[in-house]
Amino acid sequence: MIDQMPDLPTIVETERKMFGKYVLPIAIILIIIGILGLLSPVILSAATDGVLAAVLILAGFTWFIHSYQMHQHQLADWLKPVLLFATGGVMIALPNAGIAAIGLMFILYFVMDAYRNFTQSNAHAGHHGRGWFIFSGVIDIAIAILFFVTWPQGSLILVGIFVGVNLIFDGIILLMLRNAVAGDNK
Repeated sequence: MIDQMPDLPTIVETERKMFGKYVLPIAIILIIIGILGLLSPVILSAATDGVLAAVLILAGFTWFIHSYQMHQHQLADWLKPVLLFATGGVMIALPNAGIAAIGLMFILYFVMDAYRNFTQSNAHAGHHGRGWFIFSGVIDIAIAILFFVTWPQGSLILVGIFVGVNLIFDGIILLMLRNAVAGDNK
């Protein structure tokens, strides 16, 4: 058993060493999956639907075990795991409906993000960077409209494209972070 907590510099140094261990292969895998997704967005949309369905089913299983262990006897206590199982099952059984639902979530996300950007631009009135908030809000609205006018058929392609682009940027960001951390260690 450890008698005392390690100091902050020791923790930071340990985290830096562990961070660099798997970052490069994960970054490359994310970039490759993103590029393949852009080449075949319908397949990446289906994979996204499958991953989200698996997460919902796993969450339903976890809540089922939790409710069982807590000896829950009310119908409301069992409703959450049943709904999670059912939603995940429907997404697997009807992947087009699942992808369309993901498209609706993207619409909601982009509308909410646009609202946040516009309110942030008002909060930064007269400050440097206000225009970027407005620009980002306009782009969010344009993307939400794109999803809305092409829904549900457009979701089959748009979900894959947006997930692919996101994976590519996530991989690039990981590479940049790896290089920044490696540069700090020199």
